[in-house]
Parts: sequence; C-alpha cells; structure tokens
Amino acid sequence: MSTSAQLETRDSRDTREIVTGLLVGKFEADPAEVRETAPMSALLIDSLMVVEMAITLQDELGVTLGEEDLRDLTLGEFVSRVDERRARA
Repeated sequence: MSTSAQLETRDSRDTREIVTGLLVGKFEADPAEVRETAPMSALLIDSLMVVEMAITLQDELGVTLGEEDLRDLTLGEFVSRVDERRARA
C-alpha cells in the first residue's frame, strides 16, 4: 500500500477509535477506564505520556494539540476537539 493510500485509510478512521486504540495499546490504559467521562489526565498519567500523545496525533492525524487539551478535558470532550481540528485540516 502506498503512503498516500495509508494516510487516506488512517484519515477515514473514527477519532474515538483512534484515540481509544492509542490509550489502550500504546499508553496501556485500562480498557474499563476508557470511557467518555474519564478525564484525560487520569488516562495519561504523566507528562511524558501527554507529550507522546500530542506527537502521535500530530503524526497520525495532522492535528496540533496543546497540553491543556490533554489535561483539562474528558475523553469525550477531547475526541470532539480532535474531530474539530481534523475537520479544519
């Protein structure tokens, strides 16, 4: 598969699916804790995780997020914010 085809496939995935997959797969969050109302600060428990998530979403989706996005929002609010930025990208 070419790089442009990979990006097209990546971009078509649901934001919630992508973020949940990263939280569970890459950051080893407990799947039972990954729910709409969970604070992102509880799911990304240290500053390194926050930075890694921001970089990963930049690489995967082309969206830029600040530390406040990852610390101050619930998962549901965070997914909405990422969706908004994806729509503008």
